[in-house]
Amino acid sequence: MLSHEKRRSLCLAGLFHDLGKFKQRAERSEDRGKTHGEIGYRWLQGHYGENLVALGAKNHHASDEHVWEVNDFLVLYEADNCSASERRTTYDNKKDVSAVWQRDVPLASVFSRVRNPHEDDPHALPPPAFWELPRRIGPRLGWQPPKAEEGQNPSDAYGALWQGFELEFQALKACGNHHNVDSVMHLLEKYTGTVPSMTLRVRGTDDKETYRKHPDVSLFDHLKTTAAFTLCLADFCWEKYGDEWSRRPLKEEIAGAATWGEDAESPFLLVGGDLSGVQRFLYTISAKGALKSLKGRSFFLELFLEHAVDTVLESLGLFRCNVIFTGGGHFYLVAANTRKTEEALREVKGRLNRYLFHDFNGALELFLCWVPFRKADLKDVTEPWQRLSGALEEAKKRKGENFLAELLGEPQDPHPDCYTDKCQVCGREDRALEILAIRETAITVCEPCRDQYYLGDLLQQAARKGHLPVIYRWDREPEAIPRNRYIRIEDRFYQPAAGYFGRKHEELNRAADAVFHLNDWDLSHFQHPGSRPLFAGVYLPPEDAPRDLESMAERGFGMGRIGVVRMDVDRLGRIFSLSLPPGERTFSLTASLSRQLSLFFKYHINGILEGAEGYPEKTLLAGRPAGPRLTTVVYSGGDDLFLIGHWLDTLEAALDIQKAFAAFTANPFITISAGMAVGSPHEPVYRLADAAGEAERLAKRERREGAKTIAGRQSFTLLGRHVFPWKDSKKPDVAKVLEALKHLEPFVDVDGRSLKTRPHGLSKGFYYKLLQLVRRQRQDGVWLLPKLAYLFGRTKVDGSLEEHWGALKHYIFSSKADGWRHVEAALLILLMMMREGGSKP
Repeated sequence: MLSHEKRRSLCLAGLFHDLGKFKQRAERSEDRGKTHGEIGYRWLQGHYGENLVALGAKNHHASDEHVWEVNDFLVLYEADNCSASERRTTYDNKKDVSAVWQRDVPLASVFSRVRNPHEDDPHALPPPAFWELPRRIGPRLGWQPPKAEEGQNPSDAYGALWQGFELEFQALKACGNHHNVDSVMHLLEKYTGTVPSMTLRVRGTDDKETYRKHPDVSLFDHLKTTAAFTLCLADFCWEKYGDEWSRRPLKEEIAGAATWGEDAESPFLLVGGDLSGVQRFLYTISAKGALKSLKGRSFFLELFLEHAVDTVLESLGLFRCNVIFTGGGHFYLVAANTRKTEEALREVKGRLNRYLFHDFNGALELFLCWVPFRKADLKDVTEPWQRLSGALEEAKKRKGENFLAELLGEPQDPHPDCYTDKCQVCGREDRALEILAIRETAITVCEPCRDQYYLGDLLQQAARKGHLPVIYRWDREPEAIPRNRYIRIEDRFYQPAAGYFGRKHEELNRAADAVFHLNDWDLSHFQHPGSRPLFAGVYLPPEDAPRDLESMAERGFGMGRIGVVRMDVDRLGRIFSLSLPPGERTFSLTASLSRQLSLFFKYHINGILEGAEGYPEKTLLAGRPAGPRLTTVVYSGGDDLFLIGHWLDTLEAALDIQKAFAAFTANPFITISAGMAVGSPHEPVYRLADAAGEAERLAKRERREGAKTIAGRQSFTLLGRHVFPWKDSKKPDVAKVLEALKHLEPFVDVDGRSLKTRPHGLSKGFYYKLLQLVRRQRQDGVWLLPKLAYLFGRTKVDGSLEEHWGALKHYIFSSKADGWRHVEAALLILLMMMREGGSKP
């Protein structure tokens, strides 16, 4: 069996095999006249010595000197072929006009390959879009959406990028972490995530065909998948050929043409995990301490998924390069199709589900399935993905089958602590209870609910005390730490803490077995031997702002109510399957698509809500003052998110997220739908969550407007019942709501934490009467024009407002206000902004 050191070397060789392409494009004087293989080899040799990591850089092509003599090089060579097997950037001398190598070619956005998923037969193509090299390289991964114009990646831009890469690599090397696969991958993603894996510019028969062949897989995605396939092929061949691996080169067995045939063996497994019961688990809590409990439960699910993935990878001897995606209660990875792999997966599935059943009484269950696939499937992974999806759906129909004896056994007596009480968060009666103090209140809770509350509290404390929190992982229970400072997940323990980097008196805890750096791109912080990145939507208002729901409601701008928004990407399944053109549904492209979506929902979401430097300017309705967003992310991952906080901040945050998502994808066909509900901070969270979920479903389904049927999706349900498309030139949309609000804005002023009517302007009574009229029009379908004219005719404003008054009258009486529903929504928002407080029952 391959040793851990050998497996790590193979993985690093895969991650670095094409590093020379990156350095070559910086056009350093020492690299003139050398191939990218030679350039990569010399640089890696200087840092790793004459070993597999360096030698792999110059031995991964069919023409390289030693590829056909050593099995390590053979699996690296074949893994490179597997990763690049889908490339369309190849010259066809019968169809194409020309092909030229150009180092300054930018990377095409993977989102621009997605056709319109809202069509029954997707065929409409989005406009081209291109990623630029980062303009600034700093401690954060900056916000840089793709552009419609094809720019260039000049050598000086590559030079600056390479210089930053070398500096941060040296920081890793200084503490020995250049052998840490997780840290190396993080470094490569930061610096090569927008670098094209190849720079062949093919000119096709027309612009459409030329763009189809434009490079669209980043160097990072190519390196990552090459490393994954290297480990899989090594495991597959080692189990199949045993001692022959050490005796002779397995040329035909590893890289022969027959291994690509339709009837060839399947060396790979596509593994999928689906955590069932997430929604019910999240929202079945009381109103007491709701925000910390929600944050804790949500982040617990993030940590459990990470724990599950770690457990799978460790049992298989794999690394994070094998993970395709994790988030939203799902994870996917690629492994070797071996007997040992299947045995390990079955053991892990049983062990994790025993923990979930015991600690959560069957509320959560992890479904783990896997399907084999061939090398030939890498060119179109639709069929393996469909088989895996089908296997997971079938497995979910048999929920709890491994615990039937416990489920169907004799009813168990309540725990003695529960004879007169129960957990006041989740309602369980089968666990020991203890007292949990929440502000001025004390409640009785079970151990899992206590841990989740602690987790939410610790996250808030970590974010308050240190700019970049870390999560310590302990493989044994830490005896020197108070029990309320960490939580248990199966056989491991996790402690959120503040990351005070650069301060001598605050160093990373070396006694921990691993350190997760939360949303941190500064590689100089990755000094622990177990340092690794973790992305999660964990935005919280800053320390001096309200951080519990009641305070958010009371101290927010306008009416003291809580808003809940649920959003998700429309037709994500079709985006990954039917909406990618045939011949382009490749492994690397789908992996790249998953990575970009994950980056948006698990990393950039924090910068959007924070209004961090470089991100789109925050929406501020009706001229209200700027300030921190009084909202927080309950969960964000996969393709969906859940926000809760003050109703106005949450509404504006939803507008910001949609705007940023449209810019990030640069594809009008990749859309997002959202639903919003408003309620009291004392209302049970599950009711608000259900109401927001129903609002989201309303945004997604077809609906009737008069005699017309309006297609669903691509919409936002405002305030629980007003459904508007994000953008539609023919009917009321979200933009028209904001336009109507702009026409009303001149007649109000900011007064502390609310709006007030301007002197000699429009009274509140005017707004309420106008609201009544537009509601009558919506409900009855008949516009009461005389009453409208009477209302406007009797209303007088000060001379300074005459111009705005004339514009409002023209807007209301003109066709610009066609439909009127958007005027009603704008009036509701304005009136809610004119009320202050009112959160208390």
